[in-house]
Amino acid sequence: MHHQNSEALTTCNSQGLDLSATLSESTDMKSIANNQLTFHSTTFSYMEMAGQIWLTAAEVGQALEYADDKAIHRIFNRHSDEFTTQMTGVVRVTTPGGMQDVRVFSLRGAHLIGMFARTAKAKEFRRWVLDVLDSQISTFPVPEKRQFTDEELCTLCWLWRNAVSMISNSADVYPILRAAEHRLAGSVYSAAHEYPRNTNKVRALLERETAHIKAGPFTDDNWRVLNRLRVGQLLN
Repeated sequence: MHHQNSEALTTCNSQGLDLSATLSESTDMKSIANNQLTFHSTTFSYMEMAGQIWLTAAEVGQALEYADDKAIHRIFNRHSDEFTTQMTGVVRVTTPGGMQDVRVFSLRGAHLIGMFARTAKAKEFRRWVLDVLDSQISTFPVPEKRQFTDEELCTLCWLWRNAVSMISNSADVYPILRAAEHRLAGSVYSAAHEYPRNTNKVRALLERETAHIKAGPFTDDNWRVLNRLRVGQLLN
């Protein structure tokens, strides 16, 4: 999908997501088109709003090789309760034919669409989205000074530990939900098989930031969580 230069992003609304505050009315689609990501033959003219990359539903459908340009909208409508306001929204653009509402998805929203898609490209598309997310994380600057107190770091370590438990439980529950054709089966699959990737990155970050904390097999305070954190990565 190639945006016409005459289109201009003016207002946004959907599910409580207010993207209009991040772009002025003078922002046009030509400048947005300078931001490009490519998946096979699909070049995404993505938007950067609210600190995230947003992809249009039409281009997501093209990447997933849906012949029907309404396929993504049908997928979203069937599973709309699983999308948060940080995963999708609607932007209003002006076109030669007048104002049009265009649905957009953040990278995490596009990944969830890929979970529900049933095309041959769906699995590869999900991996590509995760690679783009990883590249965003890798460009974050390393802080020059500590941003968290030891107490805050301990809390984050326990949050990581809770995430590990959630991933393990999701792996156990997914076969049951799949057999029951439960509507949450896709999300639980994502938690069990896709989340370990970022959870491993968080583990590495926390291990680095807590390197100054001494903990051993006989540690009995809250820092005992480090005995699990320092074991190694989760299995993908």
